[in-house]
Amino acid sequence: MNSSLELFNEKAAPDHRGSATEGHGHRPLLSPPNAWRILHRRTGGHVSRSTFYRWLESGKVYSLRMGTRIYIPWQVLQEIIQKCLHGEPL
Repeated sequence: MNSSLELFNEKAAPDHRGSATEGHGHRPLLSPPNAWRILHRRTGGHVSRSTFYRWLESGKVYSLRMGTRIYIPWQVLQEIIQKCLHGEPL
């Protein structure tokens, strides 16, 4: 069974090749409101706020909890955007 750190490394820090943040040395974590705003804009408004938060709550969207705060890794958001644009299920 994977530990939380291993899951984080798999989801948030995958291989750098072809990454938009290559060379920056970090992978930003986004708050849910910021992640939803980016998702909403990049998909042309096809994902409502309530749907995004439902995905978060159900675990369809991978997130990290640090204390009382929740964060979505940038790489995970990019994958969701691509799936939404191609009509693929989460």
